Amino acid sequence: MKRITWIVVALLALTLGSCASKNKVQKSPIKTFVMPCSQLKSGDGVLRAWAVGKSDNESTARKKAQTEAAAELAAMLNRVVEETTEEYSTTLAGGLEAESRTFLKDKVKVTVNETLQGAVIVCDEWTRDEATGQYANYITLELQGEEFLKKLFEKLGKSSQLDEELARKLFLQHIEQAGKQQ
Repeated sequence: MKRITWIVVALLALTLGSCASKNKVQKSPIKTFVMPCSQLKSGDGVLRAWAVGKSDNESTARKKAQTEAAAELAAMLNRVVEETTEEYSTTLAGGLEAESRTFLKDKVKVTVNETLQGAVIVCDEWTRDEATGQYANYITLELQGEEFLKKLFEKLGKSSQLDEELARKLFLQHIEQAGKQQ
């Protein structure tokens, strides 16, 4: 009888011990990597574009990152401007006449190119893969919405019949939407 009791106790100990080991949380061997500079998003009247450039040469990695970030920022600004122009023209009673709309779009294109030159780097981080020797440059470019609007209104001049307050309100709303889409 004592032998059976010892066998039962031993089996219970093994069963309980194996259950406890099943409940242990094992750590994953994979490290979580958060891309540097990717936490900065558009919003609050600011457009931000993030990019990474990789190369075995630091200078080339930087040029790639800046080119990609500038291209992304230009695409975002163009989307915001296009959406703003569409909403502006449908908001006004009767919309914009075709001639006025073309004039506005032409001035916007010139202003976009000028404004992008004023974009500033707000995040600039580096990593290097020791195994491959590759450098990675992470960049976030920032563009102030008010700066863009200021240049646009200057280009349009006083002869324009543009409702600046409505345009500003819609433009800043579309920047917020761009931030949410990021």
